[in-house]
Parts: sequence; C-alpha cells; structure tokens
Amino acid sequence: MVLRTALGLVALALALGAGAARAARRDWTGSAACGGCHPAELTAWQATPHARTRDRFGERPAARCLGCHATGEAPAGPAIAVEVGCEACHGAGAAYAEADVMRDRPVALALGLVDLATPRARAAVCAACHRAPTRGAAFDPTAPVHPVAGPR
Repeated sequence: MVLRTALGLVALALALGAGAARAARRDWTGSAACGGCHPAELTAWQATPHARTRDRFGERPAARCLGCHATGEAPAGPAIAVEVGCEACHGAGAAYAEADVMRDRPVALALGLVDLATPRARAAVCAACHRAPTRGAAFDPTAPVHPVAGPR
C-alpha cells in the first residue's frame, strides 16, 4: 500500500512538474524533523555557521539576505527559518521525509530530495549562494559540509 501510494505521488509530481514548482509553507518540515532520523547529521550541522545564521542578523533580516541566509522561498516567498537548514540544500522535505520513502532513494529523489552525493551536485546547489561576491570562506565542493564521524 505504501509503495503504491509513493509511486502514485511520484507520478503526480512528475505530471505536475514538481521540480519547477515552488514549495508552500506546509512543504517544509524544519531541521529538527530531519534530525529525528538523522541525529548525527543534525548534530554536525548545528556546529556549522549555516546553523548559526540567525546570529548574523537583527530581529528582521532584509528579504534580500534571506535568499542565502534562510530556509524557504525567500526572497520571493516566506522563509521558514533564518538558518541554512537541511532543506535549504536538500529541498523541502514534507513529501520525502517519511522513513519508508527515504529508504527508497529513487522515490525520495522523485519527490524532491536533492541529491548532493557528488562534488558536482554540491557545487551546483551551493554555488547559488557561495559565489565570488560573497565574503565567506572559499567554497570547496569536495569538502563535506557537515562531516559526520564514523560509518553512516
């Protein structure tokens, strides 16, 4: 039943052109939800500047800043969190967050999980914010973004 539902969702997503669609607020789960199944990754991410983005801004960051320094649709739409959270890089997670969907990588990818397994893929996703005019550290697509100790 779950597989049939997941395959139906994949077909619907492909038919609607989900890759080009923008996510609504309900499509985002937040980094804490991701950490429920990926606690080592969440802990490692929490030690990065991406997790501490809120510290760089006052009470109301400018919308133009949130395009890179938030998770969500900013600056064109709402930011769900002023942090470069899991979904800022991996895509809005509500459609693929369920454990049985995440265990089926092709289905998760079809439902919006962004594959960052290769340096080329990371460069493509990360370059949108880590480009020459930024003042941050040089971007190395071969380096792990949030290294996790031990086997996965």
